[in-house]
Amino acid sequence: MIPDLKTDFAFQIRVDFRERVLFGETPRGGRGYVPPTGGWIDGPRLKGKVLGYSGADWAWVRPDGVLELNAHYMLEADDGTPIYIQNRGYLFRHDGKGNVRPGPGGPEIPHYFAITPTFDVAKGKHDWLTRTVIVGTGVRHTDPDHTMFTYYTVG
Repeated sequence: MIPDLKTDFAFQIRVDFRERVLFGETPRGGRGYVPPTGGWIDGPRLKGKVLGYSGADWAWVRPDGVLELNAHYMLEADDGTPIYIQNRGYLFRHDGKGNVRPGPGGPEIPHYFAITPTFDVAKGKHDWLTRTVIVGTGVRHTDPDHTMFTYYTVG
């Protein structure tokens, strides 16, 4: 039996976007990338900003309708420390029971949007990011185009 996991709110990141580049269909599904234009980080464990055009989310839409995320970009803590983040996860619309629902949907359609980030940062004040399991959720917004990520440490 696995004991209940304890999670604690660590920080939020807002990632702003301007353009979404689509490759079209590939053998694995639809491929595209989205570079961040900026954003911010705020929370009890980390504050700072998202560095614009420092990477991208190289997502692909699988044939089953699931968007598989693989984002790499740079953050900067409020003390100037550079932090590399890689967010991996899944985003899809569902029927309320977890079954993938194809096609477009409005805000009334439930979404599954979960991520597992990893970090690389120099030894110092923020190296706790490199030895802590962190999980997160996301919410995508379209006007203006941005995503809000909320991160939790697992203890």
